[in-house]
Amino acid sequence: MVRNAIDMHAHWVPPVVANALRQRHGNVPRIETLPDSTERLVMPIGTLNFNDGHTDASLRLEQMMGLGVSRQMLSLPGLFGIDSLPFDQAMPLVSAFNDACAELCKAHPDQFCGLAALPLASMDASVAELRRARLELGLLGAILPVDAFRNEATAARLKPIFKEAESLGAHFFVHPGRMPDSGPLPDAPPDHGLARRALAVQHEVGEAMVTLLLSDFLIPWRNITVQVANLGGTFPAVVERMDHMLALRDPSRALPSTRARVVWVDCASLGSRALEQAVAVFGADRVVLGTDCPIFDAARTIAGIEKSQLSVDDQTLILHGNAAKLLGRLF
Repeated sequence: MVRNAIDMHAHWVPPVVANALRQRHGNVPRIETLPDSTERLVMPIGTLNFNDGHTDASLRLEQMMGLGVSRQMLSLPGLFGIDSLPFDQAMPLVSAFNDACAELCKAHPDQFCGLAALPLASMDASVAELRRARLELGLLGAILPVDAFRNEATAARLKPIFKEAESLGAHFFVHPGRMPDSGPLPDAPPDHGLARRALAVQHEVGEAMVTLLLSDFLIPWRNITVQVANLGGTFPAVVERMDHMLALRDPSRALPSTRARVVWVDCASLGSRALEQAVAVFGADRVVLGTDCPIFDAARTIAGIEKSQLSVDDQTLILHGNAAKLLGRLF
């Protein structure tokens, strides 16, 4: 199997962070041991089985080789709720992640690169940690929560981070997650809860896309690239309706579809039909492979690309070419 794929949406929990989460008895997030000796991660939005797939770098390398993935860009998942903790709780955990991620990337520079987690309760500390991560640790940028982009006013709070990133050159990964003052996502109704949660997350990603694409927020930043998770959420599914409404009610404005290529999107946890739709909206050169490993099935996501109706050239761009170009400007 020769894919040489680059996975731009993969997560890792360093053992030092996992051990710290095991000590957070009664607090969220935490890792707790179940009666059968397995572990689960208790998050603001529910629970997740926790095992060596989250922490063991050697196992990850073995899995990557089996899938034909040559490199992963690692991040700390926003939905775990670590970066949105109060500052005094978040700072030790995000700095421990950043240090450990940098060490892993230096030990395996051809297989791993990483994004910093930031202590979002303090913009000043987030700016300083981004600077440290980029200049001292060699990380490529940072993961940011979609909740920060739910409208233009909330996005404006991140301008100090973007200003620092502009001077450094950086990549931002906009991923499902909350800002510290937003609280957890509401509990899904008991009927079909997983399906409703999937819809809710995709809706929040879609809201972030409206802010990122249709506002002027990203216009000043020329030395920053932005990747949005999960194919931009609901945006590609409803952009035609957005165009139709605007053409009827405010025809002087540019159609939303003409702004779609401002960001890159990854295909994590989605399949062939969603991918084909996203390529029709964004273009194949704006879509990258993302597997959401180890939380979702990486093999299924890769199979979705290769079973799609996209051309071999477009599949190659998504599996490797686009990510190689994005990463090339950061090293």
